[in-house]
Amino acid sequence: MYELKDKKKEGTRKPIWKKAAACVMALILFFICSAMLYVTKLASTIQKIPDADIKEIKNDNLKEETEEKMGGYWTVAIFGVDSRDGNLGRGTNADTQMILTVKRDSGEIRLASVYRDTLLMSNVAEGKCRKINSSYAEGGPEQAVTALNENLDLDIMDYVSFSWSAAADAVNLLGGIDMDITKAEYAYINSFITETVERTGIPSVHLTGPGLTHLDGVQAVAYCRLRLMDTDMQRTERQRKVMEAVLEKLKTADLATINRLLETVLPQVSTSITMADGLSLGKNAGKYHMVKTEGFPQEYGTATIGKLGHCVIPNTLETNVAGLHKFLYEDEDYQISDRVREIGREIVKQAVGE
Repeated sequence: MYELKDKKKEGTRKPIWKKAAACVMALILFFICSAMLYVTKLASTIQKIPDADIKEIKNDNLKEETEEKMGGYWTVAIFGVDSRDGNLGRGTNADTQMILTVKRDSGEIRLASVYRDTLLMSNVAEGKCRKINSSYAEGGPEQAVTALNENLDLDIMDYVSFSWSAAADAVNLLGGIDMDITKAEYAYINSFITETVERTGIPSVHLTGPGLTHLDGVQAVAYCRLRLMDTDMQRTERQRKVMEAVLEKLKTADLATINRLLETVLPQVSTSITMADGLSLGKNAGKYHMVKTEGFPQEYGTATIGKLGHCVIPNTLETNVAGLHKFLYEDEDYQISDRVREIGREIVKQAVGE
């Protein structure tokens, strides 16, 4: 009887591997729940802008073959706003306006700057042609994305808006970037560093001379803002250089750095990109690489138009839009929409004073 009782006890004892498996499963569930709570917390810090549901914006002017071609790319509008109070919505000037495309199968990134003084239909609802940067100031990201879509035959899927403070913090957290500062740039950059420190409250120091220089966040922002010694075209080229350097830094950043970056920068950003989108993109971060950057329009003239002042005039809008699609989407034979032709005619009328 004694032996039978002892064996019965052994038979009811839970195997140790089952206990271990239960502990491991509990730990996995704990980490999953913690990660979900953390991601939710981060997502809640992103600035929410009323009437900025970019994913609901539809460009009905595009041909079916155009939509199919563009479907192989992720298209994002990027806005850098000159905001002193942290506001990222209407009422702030978008000094930086970029269109970024990512080719889904290869990870190739192309980046185009839209010159802020370009005469385009900035208010589509009212049919008004003004400098394109007025679109964001007047109606925030929703109006700006709508204008870019209609003027340039685009179907922008997402947007990101950030302040200069966010850009400076991001560069600082990534350890700075290297830029070759020309003598002409050096002559002006220190005054822009002083102004950027005053605007952002982020400390920095003046540069000591031209040449290859390791820039901190404020210095990088000052470099992006330089324009007095040349033109807005050269300024946007500097902005694209900084963007390219930041993307390369991101590709090699460790998890701790990415974590600090998200915690610091996201509260200073407004975007339609969800955390799920971000995590999905992060899985393939290693294959993303910048292949080309350029400015829009490629061919242009200039004119002084009444109260608008100095404007960049696409020459012509039709040929420049075709060139943009060749650049962003590798579409060699792009056929522009009737809507772009209509806007192009309106721009010409306004430029020549009809």
